Amino acid sequence: MRRRPGIAGLKKEADARDQFRLVGQNVAKVKADVMKEQLATFRTQLEEFARKYKNDIRKNPISRAQFHEMCANVGVDPLASNKGFWAELLGIGDFYYELGRATCGLSSSF
Repeated sequence: MRRRPGIAGLKKEADARDQFRLVGQNVAKVKADVMKEQLATFRTQLEEFARKYKNDIRKNPISRAQFHEMCANVGVDPLASNKGFWAELLGIGDFYYELGRATCGLSSSF
């Protein structure tokens, strides 16, 4: 880019920087909106998967481990709260209780 002498040249450069900044902000907003839409779609798909395989996830330790590994890879923690969405969906609010019971060897008649 050729240097322009004088105030008019400086003003054009400032205007060009402002336009680039606005375009950059618009691009960032569009990318953020697309990412939000993708995350919403992903969440919906993950919820459908969890509903479809709910019983297998709850009863089969291998499936449960695979489900948790999949969730961990994408940054979702279904055990974050026993009052959260995942606990309600999968019925894992008592997961830690069940884990402790299994670890201690307590029978289900307890």
